[in-house]
Amino acid sequence: MWVKIAEIILFHIVFLLINISPVTCHVPSYASTPSNKIEQFCQLSEACIHDTIAVCGKMGEEQRTFLDLCDLLEYACDHNQIFSHVDDMPGCPEVEEDDYYIRRKS
Repeated sequence: MWVKIAEIILFHIVFLLINISPVTCHVPSYASTPSNKIEQFCQLSEACIHDTIAVCGKMGEEQRTFLDLCDLLEYACDHNQIFSHVDDMPGCPEVEEDDYYIRRKS
């Protein structure tokens, strides 16, 4: 009886080892995690679809309005400055229509 139980356990261990090891091969070789936030923003901005809904971005104490979230990502990528999307707030700059990256009204 103990021999039969040991055979069943051994069979299941071998079965699991054979079937679990190939799972690591499902991740494509070209898939990688960006090494830093700027690189991540650049990758996201390439696939982003503009919706023209203005968003407020903040980096430290600096705040600015962007045409949409895609513009925030593009700005971060182009200028190596990481702006975070924040909810609209009283200190958030107003929209200037003639500027690609919307700037603070003076």
